[in-house]
Amino acid sequence: MASDSLGAPIAAAPINLAGVASAPAPAPPAAPSSLLDSAVLDALLDRITAIKNSHKQLEAELEPLLDQLDAAFEAGMVDPTFCHNDTSFCWSSGRTTYAYPEAIKQREQALKAAQKDAIASGAATARTGRPFWTIRLPRN
Repeated sequence: MASDSLGAPIAAAPINLAGVASAPAPAPPAAPSSLLDSAVLDALLDRITAIKNSHKQLEAELEPLLDQLDAAFEAGMVDPTFCHNDTSFCWSSGRTTYAYPEAIKQREQALKAAQKDAIASGAATARTGRPFWTIRLPRN
């Protein structure tokens, strides 16, 4: 079994190939395994928290740098797609969003109500996506 930088064992993640059917993930064991005792779990959670904090700090450092890159792009100093030190950069204009007239918003509300009714009546088929963790750091 592999181990993290703290020496704690980590389980291998299942490989999920797009378009290939896979068996559902097994349910977690009812009792914690001896490999994941409380000290190992604490170390695992501490490491995850440290990485998330580092990620948050790096994102904060990256934001003004990306603003400077935007300014360089707007000044014509860089192309929308270029490479630098074997790293590819590609500018995207952002996602387009729309504001709809009131008549469309009312139709959307009617559709949402019909969807809720279909769920309540059992006419809608439910499916569950891939499980994942959401990890939020405390606000500073």
